[in-house]
Amino acid sequence: MLKDSIFKVVAFFDAQDIALTLAEIQNYLDSKASLREIETCLDEDLAGKIESNGSLYFLRGRTNIAEARQERYRTSLLRFRKAKKYLWALRFFPYLRAVALSGSQALLNVTPESDVDLLIITKKNRIWLTRALISGYFQILGQRRHGRHVAGRFCLNHYLAEDKEITDDRNLYTAVEYANLLPVLGAENIARFWDNNKWIKEYLPAAVLETTQPFFDFRFSGMSLILETVLEYTIGPALNHVLGIYQKRRIRRQENILVSDDELSFHPGSHGQKVLEKYKKAVSTS
Repeated sequence: MLKDSIFKVVAFFDAQDIALTLAEIQNYLDSKASLREIETCLDEDLAGKIESNGSLYFLRGRTNIAEARQERYRTSLLRFRKAKKYLWALRFFPYLRAVALSGSQALLNVTPESDVDLLIITKKNRIWLTRALISGYFQILGQRRHGRHVAGRFCLNHYLAEDKEITDDRNLYTAVEYANLLPVLGAENIARFWDNNKWIKEYLPAAVLETTQPFFDFRFSGMSLILETVLEYTIGPALNHVLGIYQKRRIRRQENILVSDDELSFHPGSHGQKVLEKYKKAVSTS
């Protein structure tokens, strides 16, 4: 039923302290519905559970998250300026295939304490060298998240080799994260990522997964191809192998950490599981 689907969508985002617009609710439903149908259902069937401030919808009694959403939206727009400033240089990096903003930045739900999550897609069999180059870049600039240095820094927590299909950690939370990726570089490879991971649509049948150009309209420089070619015919393969051995030894294996030659995912104490637990509780008691 449309009523149940709408409630689940609002409850899921409520678990992340996010109030939604009508269009956002429409995008996350388990079946297609018009904005008029959604609005009518909210007004007539869900008035006792969901309320609105005129533009945003949220669970009854949660007016505070609507107020916070407006402030976080403004913070998100300001944070885009920083992202554009530092991500521009990645155009010149060898072995990169795509970079996308994810997490709270992609959802326009940024607080002053938030970091900037990135999904990074690399050339196959070059994930370790690419990670070393990107980590070094952000570390030199003092912009890499580590330890207690979180606010406003770049969180390099997810690397994928090109054409990789996600086989672990498939759930509603990750589906929403991947569906909201904002491509910065290599938009065509983000589109391929969506195509290779059709399971996302199992959780979000109505979601529109398409992009025509990078968010900042960045394009890879010809220099990246030149550097990549030089490395491939010299030390690139060997360096990737050595860096793989070194990094595997340094990475502390914990729950929610995935380490392989085609995927690196670092989500210790995963926020996603907490969100899903809160969401399931809200649905079960509704």
